Amino acid sequence: MHARHVLGFVAAVGLAYACGTRTHPFSMATAAAATNGGGLTTDAVSHRAPDPATLESTTDVSVSGEDVHFVMHVTNNTAKKLELTFPSGQTHDITVVDAAGTEVWRWSTGQMFTQALRNQPLDPRGALSYSVHWRRPRAHGPLTAIATLTSSNYPLESRAGFALP
Repeated sequence: MHARHVLGFVAAVGLAYACGTRTHPFSMATAAAATNGGGLTTDAVSHRAPDPATLESTTDVSVSGEDVHFVMHVTNNTAKKLELTFPSGQTHDITVVDAAGTEVWRWSTGQMFTQALRNQPLDPRGALSYSVHWRRPRAHGPLTAIATLTSSNYPLESRAGFALP
């Protein structure tokens, strides 16, 4: 097969992939530039980062006996519905670090998550909460919980200090 035909086939496959049903940052102009043999330029693809002020995250930590309970709250501060995109079944994570910044525990360690892209709508002024338990921690002293929203389009992080006897 001639190189011209191979390149045309590759471009057609790329165009079909880019125009699939999932969310993607490519436009028809980008696909046309690629199939016309034009090089991609930075203005061919629009990468508008979401306004970080649209979502707010806070984390609550409570210690009860031998358990630590974490709640991550995510609030949509806009008047419009937002759609959070998650690259897997994991929506959040909690990491605990000591005073030196060394990780002492991570909720997702040993967890398994589906490998499917999924979206989560968040209504205007709406909120989501994610709850995690840490059972019988072996760490002591001052610690910091770092809660992370694993959304690819609205990643968030919040921190909360706490102490274990």
